[in-house]
Amino acid sequence: MTIGKSDIGKSGDRGPREFKSHHVEKDGNVMLFAEKNVITTHALNSIKNVAKLMKENDFRRIPVTDAGTNRLDGMAIAIDILDFLGGGEKYNIITKDYGGNFLSAINCPITKIMNPDPCFVDKKASIDDVIDVMIKKKTSAIPILEDKDTREVIGIVTERDVLPAAGNLGIPVRDAMSKKCITSSLGMMISDVSKIMVRNRLRRLPVILDDELKGIVTVFDVLRFLGHGEFRGINAEEVLSKTRVEDIMEEKVITLKPEDDLAIIPKMVKETGVGGFLVVDEGRIEGIVTTSDVIKCVYHEKKQGGLRIK
Repeated sequence: MTIGKSDIGKSGDRGPREFKSHHVEKDGNVMLFAEKNVITTHALNSIKNVAKLMKENDFRRIPVTDAGTNRLDGMAIAIDILDFLGGGEKYNIITKDYGGNFLSAINCPITKIMNPDPCFVDKKASIDDVIDVMIKKKTSAIPILEDKDTREVIGIVTERDVLPAAGNLGIPVRDAMSKKCITSSLGMMISDVSKIMVRNRLRRLPVILDDELKGIVTVFDVLRFLGHGEFRGINAEEVLSKTRVEDIMEEKVITLKPEDDLAIIPKMVKETGVGGFLVVDEGRIEGIVTTSDVIKCVYHEKKQGGLRIK
């Protein structure tokens, strides 16, 4: 079994697979959990097209493969596209190589910003191996390769595939949520929100006004805005600096209570397709809980021998 450095992600509408008692120690069972019809892109595809592919399929990560051999060459990641389009250090590529011309930059090949050395496992891996990599490398999905030599992609396992399916876990949401919750205001510009997301590697920010929750803005909201061409001018910084968060945010926000059992999250992920939820108590934001938080909390409890999923 080979484990390598890789980072792939697919967040489609598949629901969580059931672990039952989490008896997943046997090597080679990773393919029982894997999605075998993997959507990939090729190295010369444009950043604009890859962003569109992500939005259409609700993927945060897409493997970049050789068109002939399906060999894993790298990983396209949504937050890196946002970084490139004005949120972070990768924006320097636009200014250096394209003179700040946004329209030219979004049509450059994905190889400009892809991760060329993503994490992966081969088909002999166990699902526990995959979860270990997800937690240690902070990645939401892992590509499965035929072997380390050919690097042929034969499957992918995402966080949603390994979410525990149970009626009750006996763990309150407050024990798994992140209490530090960075927020945005209604009047904040997209450029500022993008920088916050990139700097903190966040996929979503709650939008507030006078401590009242008004909506939520995600990486995909920004990419959707850019992909639809709903802007004027060709300078990337200007594109992101002339539109406010309130113009692209989602007003309907799904929330949880701190005392809710953690088992509710896999069910809500399956029903809504959303991977993260704000935790609110009496109108006040207490934190945010994601699929990553659920897996880390449940897997830790399982390894400590304190959890029995039925």
